[in-house]
Amino acid sequence: MTRIIQQHPILAARSLPRFVLAVLVALLLATSAADAALTTGACLAQKQTVWGDLRKCQAIERAKGLKGKPTDLAKCQTKFQEKLTKITAKATKALIPCRYGDNGDGTVTDYDTGLQWEQKTPDPPYPGALPCFLSDEHCVNFTYTWGNLSGCPFTGCPNGTAFIDLLGHFNSCVNTSGAPVGGFAGHCDWRLPTIEELQTIVDKSVPGCGTGSPCIDPIFVPTVAGFYWSATTGAALPNTAWLVNFYDGSVLGFYSKTFDFAVRAVRAGL
Repeated sequence: MTRIIQQHPILAARSLPRFVLAVLVALLLATSAADAALTTGACLAQKQTVWGDLRKCQAIERAKGLKGKPTDLAKCQTKFQEKLTKITAKATKALIPCRYGDNGDGTVTDYDTGLQWEQKTPDPPYPGALPCFLSDEHCVNFTYTWGNLSGCPFTGCPNGTAFIDLLGHFNSCVNTSGAPVGGFAGHCDWRLPTIEELQTIVDKSVPGCGTGSPCIDPIFVPTVAGFYWSATTGAALPNTAWLVNFYDGSVLGFYSKTFDFAVRAVRAGL
């Protein structure tokens, strides 16, 4: 290219735009090919890395605070969200799902919110098996109460079967040399989701949403097309709690904590 410019400056001036255009086209084609080759696994791995970057950034900013220096945790969140948005855009362009990952241990990780969710077991789990409510604590047909008003008649304490039976069993851990052993999927910090968290897994684009099929990604396996408890107590009526109706994705409040509804446990996963 240098020789062309030296020997034929006019020709070089005319051909340079075409050369630059050709380079740009080649780069665009290469980028498109890379996007098209993007897989769900590779995309989720990128999001996993971004979560790691976020935690590192937050640790650095907190360390600054301990030293009496100015901190900017908001900066970490902004950069994280920008990176996450770019990865999601690439996945959309490549026409691949890139949000949920099945962990293979009865849980699903949401790589957009960082939450790890319990999966449910269908009824029956396989042909000829016992109904899941007789053999599996994750049975999709189980329902639970939020609280027992006899203990806290005006507020409804978190002492219903959702907390005592389900979460109590999930978080059954025995400390060995200071390290927790046991727990559902190896963790001992399962809880009920807040109403805001529960809303994040509503997906009204799923075929059949609002007409009989649950409004949620199928990766969660079976889901009741009905009410699921959240951990959020009603502000005006503290003996009630908020819930999500996965039949149509609606959010409802003022339901007595003594009612029996489905529950899906959650924890901070990333």
